[in-house]
Amino acid sequence: MRKTDAELEEERGLVEAAQKDAAAFQNLYDRYFDQIFSYVYYHCGSREQAEDITAATFQRGLEDLPNFRWRGVPYSAWLYRVASNLLARDHRRPAWLELNDEQVGEGSDTTGDEWLRREQSAELQDAIRALPPDQRQAILLRFFAGMRNKEVGKVMNRTEGAVKLLVFRGVSNLRKSLAEEEA
Repeated sequence: MRKTDAELEEERGLVEAAQKDAAAFQNLYDRYFDQIFSYVYYHCGSREQAEDITAATFQRGLEDLPNFRWRGVPYSAWLYRVASNLLARDHRRPAWLELNDEQVGEGSDTTGDEWLRREQSAELQDAIRALPPDQRQAILLRFFAGMRNKEVGKVMNRTEGAVKLLVFRGVSNLRKSLAEEEA
């Protein structure tokens, strides 16, 4: 999902407003919370851990906002980089998958189609978590965060060509992993 010049200019205005008045940071928080939370959750698999890391990401975002300099790259790319760094530091904690009563199936009136969709989604999440960390990060930023390869490269500190290769390998590994699960 490439941002237009108008969207980038709007984002720049939000960043500058937040740099002048910390209360205006709420607009950036509202705009990017869901994206950052989803990215972190796909990496770690734990709702609690994702909430903690997302909160720490926005706390750091607010604290470091005075030092942020606009260079034509979306502010969200900087937030993803902060989240990525926090995930790397936090990776020593084991990942676990939380199941609620609906997912377990006890007392659930979930239809077969809904259950299958959830099961397939869980399989995809497991397959993504099984990818090597650099491929997982490239896939999540590219497809789930909707960033362009150039933006992903800035977050990951890689060239655009390296990102293309990571995405290609990640997608290939996902296809292979999901095909093995079907067989």
